[in-house]
Amino acid sequence: MFSIARPFAFLFLIPIVPAVLLSWVRFRRLVASLGSLYGNDGAHTMKAQRHLARIVWGKTLLRSACWLFLVLAFAGISWGKKTVPVQKSGAAICFVFDISYSMNARDAGRGLSRLDAARHYATSLLDTMVSPSVSVVLAKGDGVLAVPLTEDRASLQSLLDVLSPELMTAAGSSIGRGIQAALNSFPHNVAQSPHVWVFTDGDETDNGLQAALDDAVRYGIPVALIGFGSESGAEVTAGDGKTKVHTVLNAGKLLTACDRANEKNTLPSRKNRTELIQYVQATAPGSAYQLLRSISAGKISALFDSNSVSAANAVDNSMSSLNETTYSYEVQNVDRHGLFLLLALICFVTSFVVGEFDGAVLRRSSSSILLVLCVLVPLLFTSCNVNGNSSILKGAWAWYQKKFHQATAIFLQANEAALAEQDSELEQYALFGLSATYLAQEEYDAALTRLAQIAPDAPVPVRSAALYNEGIVAHHNGENTRAISLFKSAILADPNNTNAKINLELCQTEESMRQAQGAEKEMQQTGESKDNSALQKGVFTLIKENEQNQWKKVQSNKKDDGVIDF
Repeated sequence: MFSIARPFAFLFLIPIVPAVLLSWVRFRRLVASLGSLYGNDGAHTMKAQRHLARIVWGKTLLRSACWLFLVLAFAGISWGKKTVPVQKSGAAICFVFDISYSMNARDAGRGLSRLDAARHYATSLLDTMVSPSVSVVLAKGDGVLAVPLTEDRASLQSLLDVLSPELMTAAGSSIGRGIQAALNSFPHNVAQSPHVWVFTDGDETDNGLQAALDDAVRYGIPVALIGFGSESGAEVTAGDGKTKVHTVLNAGKLLTACDRANEKNTLPSRKNRTELIQYVQATAPGSAYQLLRSISAGKISALFDSNSVSAANAVDNSMSSLNETTYSYEVQNVDRHGLFLLLALICFVTSFVVGEFDGAVLRRSSSSILLVLCVLVPLLFTSCNVNGNSSILKGAWAWYQKKFHQATAIFLQANEAALAEQDSELEQYALFGLSATYLAQEEYDAALTRLAQIAPDAPVPVRSAALYNEGIVAHHNGENTRAISLFKSAILADPNNTNAKINLELCQTEESMRQAQGAEKEMQQTGESKDNSALQKGVFTLIKENEQNQWKKVQSNKKDDGVIDF
């Protein structure tokens, strides 16, 4: 799609007109001065005039083209399509209810009409979902946004309770216009991942469904068509209140529309992913689980069908995963300002070449100029999608700028492209980029998971760097011996890995110091034990000598009482 971001920029083309007029006036003055310079020599005068015209008008043309390309670059012209990874948090869902008179047919089971069954189905989904913002679009002959995006369940339920064909006066049935209204209901650059759920029987009068689904694919917005009714059908009263019409569930038509839309899906493929456009039979077991899984990345572990409302409580805890940050893909136009700047630079430099060289040199170099134009002009009509190698470079640049979320998204895109193209070398570089990004964010478990996925036969720089990063994580976890072993393996894989050599030496020094400290501590404990034994022995000796001296003193202090022994 061709688009212009700043149309007012074309006003800056107006100065080209006075610039051309000024060049013409200057050229006329120079031509007039040639007569006095060459006199009556008409041949030389004509030759000089042609040479002067070539220089003046060549420079004027090229510099005017330079200014034109600068204005086009500023205007923000873009065309072509590219897929861009975008960080999203949570989900924003638009409910599209087909309220045409065919939805009044009572063939939805349990004696319910299709519209009543759609109401109960939507209520069960609302009771199960906790965090997503929800909007409601009514589709009949036209599509109307009835409730903008909100988390107020009461306002949503109040509208569901009064769903009826009488809510809109537009005649006919147009599912496509309802989907278009849903696509337009999402704010520009919405922070949540948008989804559209259509409750319908597939009956339409304008055949606009396919075009609307193609637009959803182009915008990268998933759409789920939920079918109500039976293939045998039932009679229903038309809008005039008199005519009886037999209506059926057009499941085949809905499936065909989904398949045709998915064929135009150019988003990067993912393993085990659901299609961008899908059809769900409301009465099929597990249909609600299929819808909820599409907005929760497959993290719901409970299964329930549309008729088992009580089972919805089994997935309440799983729906909390909708608040987690995810990365989705959006289709955007390719900005071409870089190409226009390059063309402007070429024109500006060439204008000096025209003024400095004569016609013979220009004729000899005309083949080179033609070759450059043949290379550059096709770039104007190509989309220049990002390939795997440039994705790795862009991810590395984002990592260097510490834009880790952007780097993660780019490396994930490169990994998915490598899996789709079966490019094992690109996959190894993408996995290493993811591990390095997780390591920079101190997400060590996630980094080890990606490092473990790197193959043993990966390129030497990747394998060595992976072992080096594993050593960093091991040292952080206090596993110094394992870190030394990993650093040695990194050096063996790539002897030029200087960082691994430095960290190996540091770890070995740290290990030596740790062992020395352990030996010194053991010696201190032994010395303390010996000193304590000598001290105890000295104390006991002192006590013994004291007791002996005290006993001798007692014996020497005994006095004769002086009594004569008769």
